[in-house]
Amino acid sequence: MGGLAHAITPEEARQTIDRMYALGLRHLDTAPLYSRSEENVGLALRDLAVPELTISTKVGTHPDRPHRYTADDIRWSLNNSSTLLGREHFEAILIHDPPSMGPVMAPGNGFDTLDALRDEGRLDTIGLGCRTLDFHKEAIDAGRVDFVLPYNDYNLVRRTAVPLIQHARAHGVGVILGSPQMQGLLAHGDPMVAIKVRPYRDMFTPNDLQGACDWYAWCRERHVDLRHLNMQFVLANDDIDVVLTGAASVYEIETNLREAITPIPKDVWTEALDRVAELDERAA
Repeated sequence: MGGLAHAITPEEARQTIDRMYALGLRHLDTAPLYSRSEENVGLALRDLAVPELTISTKVGTHPDRPHRYTADDIRWSLNNSSTLLGREHFEAILIHDPPSMGPVMAPGNGFDTLDALRDEGRLDTIGLGCRTLDFHKEAIDAGRVDFVLPYNDYNLVRRTAVPLIQHARAHGVGVILGSPQMQGLLAHGDPMVAIKVRPYRDMFTPNDLQGACDWYAWCRERHVDLRHLNMQFVLANDDIDVVLTGAASVYEIETNLREAITPIPKDVWTEALDRVAELDERAA
């Protein structure tokens, strides 16, 4: 909703959220880091009746206070988010993209601050959203999180998050999966074309790109869409509680839902799972 990949107006955000809610979807994830996302969402919510909508946002990566996790910084960030989103209370707040775990585990700061804010009634649940999988495990083992939000690392191309997802489930910690389509790499046809216009192209390795291209060719041979197959794959994991599709328009939210509820032909699905198992065995 912030226009990271392309410009989004507040009216477009309003239409997308309105359609999302009408289709039965009830959770929206945002963050100060996502350009104008909180502002656009907040403006949209002024005009919409969405009483069951739950919202998660994040602290620690506001552009004015990047990677700062002291109590003052976290409270400042959450207050700013409350102003933009028009909410004093949030269902979920996440520590966002810490470069290391020291500052967020420090007494009186980081997670301690979120615990205090929960006691004050500002939030219900606490999470960690970052790419480094070991940070998630550390937070789980320390008993600091209700859920974790890994991203880019569970899909047809990358499954490095599998041990973390299993670890979270074993410890009663929820999993919200971010960027299931690898920041759009798997969602727009030929990955080598998509990568040229994606804002996060530098985060993908040559192996990621080759894997995406191989899956794209595999899907074309079987007349299925890579985005559709990947959506079905991530949703099939029962250890994942929520999948954030990252829709930025009415068309994208409608497409995501259609592909989420439309099965892949059984023979193609079985063959795809066999290929995943083969790739995982090779990687091991």
